[in-house]
Amino acid sequence: MRLHIAGVLGALALLAGCGADTTRYPIACPRPAILAEGADLTRYREGAVPDVTSVETDARLARVQGGCGRGRNAIELRLAVGIVTDRGPASRARTVDLPWFVAVVDNRTQRMLSKQNYVERVGFNPNETRTTILSQEVDVTLPVGNGIRAQDYTIYVSFQLSDEQLAINRRRGLR
Repeated sequence: MRLHIAGVLGALALLAGCGADTTRYPIACPRPAILAEGADLTRYREGAVPDVTSVETDARLARVQGGCGRGRNAIELRLAVGIVTDRGPASRARTVDLPWFVAVVDNRTQRMLSKQNYVERVGFNPNETRTTILSQEVDVTLPVGNGIRAQDYTIYVSFQLSDEQLAINRRRGLR
């Protein structure tokens, strides 16, 4: 019986030590999300009526993947986005540059804290009209501590759209 009690007390002491460490380091990882209005990027031939025959490029953000590491006063988030790109009937290009960004929003104030811009170059093989790629990995540092937690952040991923492209997405709605 005494051996059993000593074992339980030893286990509790180990657990208490673990609890002390977890309060010093962030234990959560904010989940990045694709901004719905910015998930699609459709480009039409310049000067043409925007319809299915004048589409040059139609791209969609399909997923976000990654993870995070812990530090004393920060969460180091690394992520990449999956992009599905269609080459439209009006396209003559074998490569296309797709601008996208990662934005960090403070959930308490709804203010954007940072925005990092990227450009992904997508290439098409001969006779290929659709390709799927995984973007370059990008790093995002989120300060934590002094009352700021991982849950206080939202991470958004979106294409960088012109006003006209954003209006098209809003009219078309979610796909």
